[in-house]
Amino acid sequence: MVCQASARERLLARMRIDPAGLSTLFPPRRVQSIYFDTIFQRALEENLAGISHREKLRFRWYGEAQDTVRGTLECKVRENMLGWKYTLPIERDVRVAGVDRTRFARELLAGLPDLWARMATEAPAPVQWISYRREYFSTADSSVRVTVDSNLVVCDLRNRFILRADYPTPIPKLVIVEAKCGEADYDSARALLGRLPLQVDKCSKFVLASSPGEGPMASILPE
Repeated sequence: MVCQASARERLLARMRIDPAGLSTLFPPRRVQSIYFDTIFQRALEENLAGISHREKLRFRWYGEAQDTVRGTLECKVRENMLGWKYTLPIERDVRVAGVDRTRFARELLAGLPDLWARMATEAPAPVQWISYRREYFSTADSSVRVTVDSNLVVCDLRNRFILRADYPTPIPKLVIVEAKCGEADYDSARALLGRLPLQVDKCSKFVLASSPGEGPMASILPE
């Protein structure tokens, strides 16, 4: 679900009085990710085409740091209506900002096992640097987790030799709400989102960054 950034406080107020008993799960934090894709942008094209099975590789870390970080490789998988991810913590410091784009990929993705080696081969190039502020909530029975993302900043790396987070891509100012749950709790998550005055739709930050014209249309949260 996506709405205009100016509606964030009104949206949070609605969530606080929801009968599901939403409460803060973790303190807010900055989420940063470097996304990888092929030279022909296969991950982007498969998303836009609605391919039923698709995979996407990213390196993710938390906090404001951009020079040297500790993070995790993540492979996001989509299969029709279901989504999940595999994770691989990188147990060493990784230099990001100011690093040669090709060198960054080569050093980060070298010597990976199994699934990761294949993904590194198929998606060898950093293409987007995406960061945002994330707030975490959970229902009273812990069956559904809700995240609220704001202050979204995206930097296109496709035509750069050096990884840099300045000169961001102009994008609309949005708030993105997502509910996550297991298959057994799908109806609970759907009911929760149905009580919020926003349209339920897909929203890929990766697509928004890579092709802003194909990004989500924000619902206007009424006053």
